[in-house]
Amino acid sequence: MAKSRISFPVDLVTIGAAVIIVAFFLPWIKLGGSFAGYEIPDIAHAAGKATSLKSWTGKFDINVYLVYSLFLVPISAAAIIAFGAMGKDRTIPAWIAAVMPTAGFVYGFIRLQFDLFPRLGVGGWLTVAAGVLILLVLLNVIKMPGKR
Repeated sequence: MAKSRISFPVDLVTIGAAVIIVAFFLPWIKLGGSFAGYEIPDIAHAAGKATSLKSWTGKFDINVYLVYSLFLVPISAAAIIAFGAMGKDRTIPAWIAAVMPTAGFVYGFIRLQFDLFPRLGVGGWLTVAAGVLILLVLLNVIKMPGKR
């Protein structure tokens, strides 16, 4: 009876994905307190409902719920690791895990400029760094050993 064996490719994309998953549970932002990545959507949702006149009128406000897309970052990072273990193509989850934190950082910098730096927690910085690392690998700026 042959045993099926799952092997995990240990490369920069997998390492970046693992960092993103761990960082999701570390403090991402500091706003009077530190909040982990998984807490941000609930806080933003509560703040949006409390301050939005649309919640009083009963009209749907997509911006209140858009912040839940933040969960795509660790989900795509987990997909990178799972797809790698199964030997499947990891390109799509890698692009999601790379672009979302990088674009979020650029958007935050445009909105807050240098005020963003003291507001990011260690989890936020690790997520951005891992996202940039994965992005550089995907763009072939950083070459993977054994790949051309």
